Amino acid sequence: MDNTIPLPQSSVPAKADLEPVFAAVAKYFGLLAEPTRLKILHAICEDEQSVSAIVAATGATQTNVSRHLSLMFNAGIVERRREGQAVFYRMADPEFVEICRRMCERIASRLDTQAPLRRDLLGFAARH
Repeated sequence: MDNTIPLPQSSVPAKADLEPVFAAVAKYFGLLAEPTRLKILHAICEDEQSVSAIVAATGATQTNVSRHLSLMFNAGIVERRREGQAVFYRMADPEFVEICRRMCERIASRLDTQAPLRRDLLGFAARH
């Protein structure tokens, strides 16, 4: 007769089970690690924009903007549609916009109160 009491199963996944999750999250957040991508996201977070409007808003070259948009499209962060010769992009993931907004608020709160960057970041966060 076995008198051992079974131990409860842990609800925490094994480390090996989490490796793909950690890799996916790192890739997702890696998209935020490039200033041009943040500028692009800022340009399209409220409304869809054409590539030419995004270029104008970011000050980056069309080649550079297109490369970043392609990376974000492949990651599922943005969606696109074609209208004639123009291509329009919009945010696909509202959670991603919220993450960006929260981080802008947090970083801005740590900056000098007179700094233009702080005003810009808080203005961005207030609009979203």
